[in-house]
Amino acid sequence: MRVLYVTANVLGDAGANAAEIFPRLAVADARIEHVIVADFEHNKIFIKDRQKAEFLRLKAYKSPWVQAWRSARRIAKKAKDSRIDLIHVFYRQPNVPLLIFLRLWLIVLWAPARLIMDHRSVNLARGRRAVFKKLRNLVMQVFTHHLAGNPWAAETNHFVIWKPKHIIDLGYDALPEGEAAAPAKGAPCRIWFIGSLRPLNRKSEFLIEVFDKIAASGRATRPIEIHVAGPVRAAQATALRANPMVKIYGRLPRHKLYAFLRAKPGIGVAFMNDEFHSFAPSLKFVEYAIMQFGIVASDTLGLRTQAERMNLPGVVFAKEDSDEWAVKLLDAANAWAGLAPVWADAPLWSYEDIFSRQVVGLYERLV
Repeated sequence: MRVLYVTANVLGDAGANAAEIFPRLAVADARIEHVIVADFEHNKIFIKDRQKAEFLRLKAYKSPWVQAWRSARRIAKKAKDSRIDLIHVFYRQPNVPLLIFLRLWLIVLWAPARLIMDHRSVNLARGRRAVFKKLRNLVMQVFTHHLAGNPWAAETNHFVIWKPKHIIDLGYDALPEGEAAAPAKGAPCRIWFIGSLRPLNRKSEFLIEVFDKIAASGRATRPIEIHVAGPVRAAQATALRANPMVKIYGRLPRHKLYAFLRAKPGIGVAFMNDEFHSFAPSLKFVEYAIMQFGIVASDTLGLRTQAERMNLPGVVFAKEDSDEWAVKLLDAANAWAGLAPVWADAPLWSYEDIFSRQVVGLYERLV
């Protein structure tokens, strides 16, 4: 098979882990003989050196419609010339007109490539914005062959789904070499939150409030540290540093983050707010699990669904109440006895396995 990925407007965004990982895994998969990644010039080095894929440069224009039209023409011509079987487009709203024009150009050029639109995120828009977004996506379905995405992602982005749909789960990337660190006797229990606090729709001030209540409670029966790894706004950093329990790492490359988690195990915080992220699964959920952390998670449909799909036992779910969260995190930290057992389905949740089963499986059916 020959596959072309469209990562324009996606690569480098928060939550774009699949756009970074899938092309790399495709290059390494014996069933895929040629991999091309279409993106803008600033991602060229990453695509060529890290993903080891052929780079197709897209040019940015002031007009999004001109950009979509010309990018689509360039991608379609490359698809025909390289005899591409599948074009895997990662979703962001700017890529909707790109996909529509791409299908038109494929028809004009008599290129047989099949189109997949892959939704990596649930719909976070509200009110009129959500209506117009779903209308655009409804029109987009006419021009694609297949929808894909993690649980609830495709559903929340469409009024009606009438094209075939395929689930591609979130997973964990390659782990550091060696065994997970066993905690030393008397070591503090670490409470970890990994992820960006910056987007307003994350409602991250809730977590800052929870951490402050943990520090003020006096209910800890052992030393507790709170570790936050991810981008923060200046005001958030000030509030977090005022808490003597908190240590901030900022944004970390995934390999470095995994090394920290391996060396400093503890309790993982998987927080998703009810208003914007009630349907959302969580990458950190899988990463905490494979690192053998205890997990305290939001009691949302998205995370309940994810825990059920993962067959993951022992997750503590908390309603969106700061007092309840503080109590459950403190209870989990006080009771923490070291690394949790590796859960039974862990091998199925590496991105290598997900790519081999769910992604290449979809490619083979479409081809």
